[in-house]
This record gives sequence, C-alpha cells and structure tokens, in this order.
Amino acid sequence: MNRLKGLSALAGSLLAVLLMTQAAPAAAAAAPAKPKVAVAVKASPAKHTGKCPVTVGFTAKIKVSAPTVVAYRWLRGDGSKSAVKTVKVNRTKILKDRATFRGNLKGWQALQVLSPREVVSRKAAFTISCAPQGGGGNGDNGGDGGVDPQGPAEGQGPDGPGGEQGGTENGE
Repeated sequence: MNRLKGLSALAGSLLAVLLMTQAAPAAAAAAPAKPKVAVAVKASPAKHTGKCPVTVGFTAKIKVSAPTVVAYRWLRGDGSKSAVKTVKVNRTKILKDRATFRGNLKGWQALQVLSPREVVSRKAAFTISCAPQGGGGNGDNGGDGGVDPQGPAEGQGPDGPGGEQGGTENGE
C-alpha cells in the first residue's frame, strides 16, 4: 500500500512538472518582445556667438527594431520636462523642438523614451554668447540653460528679463 502511495505521489509530481513546462512557453509566446529603441539628439547651433536673440533647434532621431508606438518627453538642462507625447514609429522618426534665447548661457536638452523601453539620449549641449548691443547691455542675465517650448512670455518666467523661451515640437 505504501508503495502505491509513493507511485501516486510521484505521478502527481511529474504531472505538475509537465503542466508547468507546457504553460511556460505559452505564456512567453503571449507576451511579444519589446522592440529595441535607440535615440540621438543634436542641437543646432551647438555654439552661437553674436547677435541675440537666437533660436536653438533640437533634432532627435528615434530608431526602433519593429514598428511601435513610442511615448517620449524632452528633458532640459534646468530640470524641466516637456509633456509626454506619443508617436508611431515604423523604423525611424525625426522629432524636432526649438527655443529662443536672449542672453548668454550654457544648456542642454535630451530625449527620454518612456515606452516601449526606457531610453535616454545623450545630452545635446549648446552655448550662447551674445555680442554686446549698443546702449542695451549684453543680456548677461539671459537664462539658466532650460528650454521650455510652452514656456512663459518674455520676462515672466524663471529665466528673468534676459531669457525668452518658446518653440515647437513635431513628429515629422
């Protein structure tokens, strides 16, 4: 009788192992693999010396291994972040952003992809050196390196009287 109980327990254990090994591949097949994502950002001009205000453009190139919807946001040197947006990417997609500055500053902007995988680009650094203007000062109080495409009007935000922010973002 003990031998029969032992065989019954062994058969039950083998059945459980068999069911688990068959269920694991089915679960893995049900969850598709997340596409690989790469992103690079450039600032243009990266260095500006001369008349201000000047507009700096940012171009991000997103590459994915399979067509997917990408959720992303812009990260800025002053610690601010843009709103999260989504865009359909077949293989590559170019995103653009820009901001206008009136004063001397060093700043950066990067793109953070939130899904399908979290990836952050390298920082696209830029430097603005404004030439002195006749009678109007040189704009030295012109900002903290942040870029806010939906930022406040001139003289109303954290950049003070020397910084002017504004810009656009598109998925083309």
